Amino acid sequence: MNTVTQLFAVLAALIHIAVFPLESFFLRHPGAQKFLSTPAANVPAVMMWAIPTGFRNLMIGLGAIAGVLAVNAGYMVVGYTLVIYCCVNMVLTGATMALADWLGHYPRRGESIPGTLGSTVPPLIALAALLF
Repeated sequence: MNTVTQLFAVLAALIHIAVFPLESFFLRHPGAQKFLSTPAANVPAVMMWAIPTGFRNLMIGLGAIAGVLAVNAGYMVVGYTLVIYCCVNMVLTGATMALADWLGHYPRRGESIPGTLGSTVPPLIALAALLF
């Protein structure tokens, strides 16, 4: 696995891991609400989804890191499988933020753009770099 793929897979993982505590534990704080485009009035209603979503981000991030570690330990099939699966998962689930925005579920149109780009571009670069 080339260096670019590994670098962007780890970057994507770290982004997902960093968002985990914001969604799962700190969503009641104004800074997390602003970062996640969640109006304070909506927090009680979304907490039942925010906590599992945060933990999903943690697990998918840890899976990508485990894949990179496996590749570097010589377990190529396991490593590639984990990195590809986790990065595809990040791209597809990250793109759903844009879908939710397009369907009008964000407070303002376009608010999903930073989150969508942050959660989809690094893993997409990791996947594209596999071709080289």
